[in-house]
Amino acid sequence: MSLTTYDGLKASVADWLNREDLSAVIPDFIELAENRIFHELRSPFNEKTILSSISDGGYISLPADFLEAKDVFFNYNPLSRISLTQLHSYTPVSGQPPEYFAREVHRLRLFPIPTVLETDEIRIIYYYDPGRLTSANTSNVVFSGAPEIYLYATLAEASTYLGSDSSRWEGGYQNAMGRIMQHAKTAEYSGSTATIQSGY
Repeated sequence: MSLTTYDGLKASVADWLNREDLSAVIPDFIELAENRIFHELRSPFNEKTILSSISDGGYISLPADFLEAKDVFFNYNPLSRISLTQLHSYTPVSGQPPEYFAREVHRLRLFPIPTVLETDEIRIIYYYDPGRLTSANTSNVVFSGAPEIYLYATLAEASTYLGSDSSRWEGGYQNAMGRIMQHAKTAEYSGSTATIQSGY
């Protein structure tokens, strides 16, 4: 069965397990697999860039599909990520370009708080949830780009349900995820000047 659609994935899972009696629960396995994949996958497959605005108090609202910030720029100047606790420990400053950001529930908070001009721009590159597979939403960018992680993650969840040894499927998942993450790392730094990181 072709791994190009949600229905194809369900059929492949049944075939790989050699079980025809799991049609009612295979969608649950896929949903659990997606929860795991989206918690762990950080690659160009699930990156997105948006331009956002700054509200009073130096806050930026986050989109509904937000998982994690990768980079935040104020007028193309990169901002450093800090914890919210660290941000709150600083003496309040306003009217200056921001240097830092921290996540506060479903928004980001900047420090210092800038005086926003019409020409100012906040650019956020973030990892996003590309949407769950259903009979109506038959694919997404992760599934179309790397169907093997969907297959192996789903088979691992099925093994847990069946009480069987999941090491074969878990190994396949880890190998597939490792290749994707290595590709993302290579793509990120390809062409850059090699540097040696300090151990201190």
